[in-house]
Amino acid sequence: MFIITIETLILVAVWNHKPFILQGSFNIINKKDNSIKLLFFRCECDLKDKINIYDEFSPYDYKFTQLFTDQSTIDLKNHNLEPALYLLKYSLKTTLEKMLERSNKSLISIDEIAMSSLSKQAENYVISRGKQTLQEIGFSVSIVFKPTEHDAKLAADSLVGIDRYSKNDNLIH
Repeated sequence: MFIITIETLILVAVWNHKPFILQGSFNIINKKDNSIKLLFFRCECDLKDKINIYDEFSPYDYKFTQLFTDQSTIDLKNHNLEPALYLLKYSLKTTLEKMLERSNKSLISIDEIAMSSLSKQAENYVISRGKQTLQEIGFSVSIVFKPTEHDAKLAADSLVGIDRYSKNDNLIH
């Protein structure tokens, strides 16, 4: 049986303007061979209010504006990537629900330059320290995905092989 775990880490969630801005990472673990893929993301969430996170899931409410590994940028325009993006968006929504349920209601203002700097520092920390430190730097939730239907298996395979959709641009952050 094909099983993957998607660990979603939210580093930044900006709720004070529309669309909401979310930044963080996904750790995709293929249980078959214990391989791990680390993806960093920036996502815009186009919900009316953050309370609408609890509404029925729609992938159209979430738009990845950046998705990359430590080596390259993922080509978000490649339509073959849609099943993998669906899984990532669903994982992100589930994580946001848990985060809002457990939030301590602290408001912090930050500009784009400071947010970019913090994201870069967090990215370097995650890469250098590994997944055991995710809870130390942000809010993290894991989802185990056991696809049984054909389309679900294709989506999981697409996510595990996400490097196929890389622009191979030797990204330097």
